[in-house]
Amino acid sequence: MKLVHGIHAMLVTPFTADYKINESALRKEVLWALDNGADGIVATPSIGEFLHLSETERTRAFEVTLEETRKRPGVPATAMTSGATTLETLRYAKIAARLGYDAQQVIPPYYWRCGEAEVERHYRMIAEAGDLPVVIYHNPALSKFNITPKFAGKLATIPGVVAFKEVLTDLQHLEALYDEVDGRADIYNTFRAMLAGLMLGAAGGFINIFAVPAAVALLKAYKAGDYQRAEEIQRRLNRCFPRGGEETLGHLGTTKVTASVATGIEMGPARPPYMAPSDAAERIRKRLPLLNEVI
Repeated sequence: MKLVHGIHAMLVTPFTADYKINESALRKEVLWALDNGADGIVATPSIGEFLHLSETERTRAFEVTLEETRKRPGVPATAMTSGATTLETLRYAKIAARLGYDAQQVIPPYYWRCGEAEVERHYRMIAEAGDLPVVIYHNPALSKFNITPKFAGKLATIPGVVAFKEVLTDLQHLEALYDEVDGRADIYNTFRAMLAGLMLGAAGGFINIFAVPAAVALLKAYKAGDYQRAEEIQRRLNRCFPRGGEETLGHLGTTKVTASVATGIEMGPARPPYMAPSDAAERIRKRLPLLNEVI
């Protein structure tokens, strides 16, 4: 199975003021992503706080997300099944498969540091279980494990591994990654390196919910051969949502605020102890108009 090429929207998990899942806001978020051109939906990714949810909560988020996604025939749904251990991931993979998801996104085990042999074992066990096709999620800031291009090429040979979601933006890393994977699996980039990825042969992007409209416009411009417009969208996209990412203090809280401002849907706070800077919403509101001018 190959995921559809294009833009896959990574959702935040909306919470009420008392930190319960806001199902109404989650349904609105899925439909907002699809109305704004997303080709696929990703449930409870890192910015969806998967590791902050109980099994009951995470399963319910899977259910609600899939119910709304299936209202649009042909739109694939990917579940973030990651856990701190392989066995935990396998449990969520079975839940997602039972519900009817199309693929699973999996980060290397986190907390305890792993070596390559352990990470390879992790992915082989998950892929060989056969519950769902595997999208390998490379985010070394969160997993504390760096998937080198050479190791990615090795992981791409595992039957059942269909894609990579790459968050790194360094051009030398990306060039080597595409060379080593060599078409054995699709590669989806982060919004910060969307244009560079497309020029290297990306299948599209796994994109934070707030950047979906801009990523959709960038992809459309690129496909139309309007490279100058695609470059301008990329520049403004990165200026609107400045580089920093998961290694930056306040990143999770800021992501929730940014999602609220960009979509107009109240996503609520991140779960404690995570917070956003007090001026996060004001900064985003000031930057968005320049981005929206070109999309």
